[in-house]
Amino acid sequence: MKYNFDIIYSKRRSLSITVSAENKITLRCPIGYSRERAERFLNEKSAWIERTVLKNEKKLNLNSDILSYKSILVNGEKLPLYTDSKIRKISADGVFVKNIKDIRKLFESEFAANFFNRLNEISRQTGLKFSSVQIKGYKSRWGCCDGGNNLSFNFKLFSLPNNIQHYIIIHELCHTAQHNHSDKFWQLVGKFVPDYKRIRKELRGYDFITTLY
Repeated sequence: MKYNFDIIYSKRRSLSITVSAENKITLRCPIGYSRERAERFLNEKSAWIERTVLKNEKKLNLNSDILSYKSILVNGEKLPLYTDSKIRKISADGVFVKNIKDIRKLFESEFAANFFNRLNEISRQTGLKFSSVQIKGYKSRWGCCDGGNNLSFNFKLFSLPNNIQHYIIIHELCHTAQHNHSDKFWQLVGKFVPDYKRIRKELRGYDFITTLY
């Protein structure tokens, strides 16, 4: 293997490989699995790893200005990002914040109320009911639905185009009826978003944003 990787041992029966948006490679193994066998398994999957790493590198290079906090996406539109500002606002000239951590406050104050209205309207239209909703600061997901049908959404989704935000709302609402990713779940998603497969593929291009701010 020409790539560095981490091994996580746990009480599991099978192996799994993940490559993060930043190209961190993680191999999850059963307890007692030798490093030699792990490396052999990784070598067998080297073609897939290579493709994934190269795809991520292309994505990261394309968005280097966002990763270096010189630009920011707002509803899918790239704007200049200005820190050390005395004001907190979003305008056609850019996004102005005191510091990087201030972005969450700005996004929530600008977009949360309208987002909740959209969520309630989509819930009414689809008949998919939820118990409560919160905005959170996740580092690896866009949203969540727990067993009590309480929804939470990542404030960073306000970076995404509206059609992708709509898909994420539908995705989490569908979990109120199907708490899994079974065929029935995806059939329900497809009922409300027929082109969900294309949008999911588009969404993967924004995965790196969940690690920011």
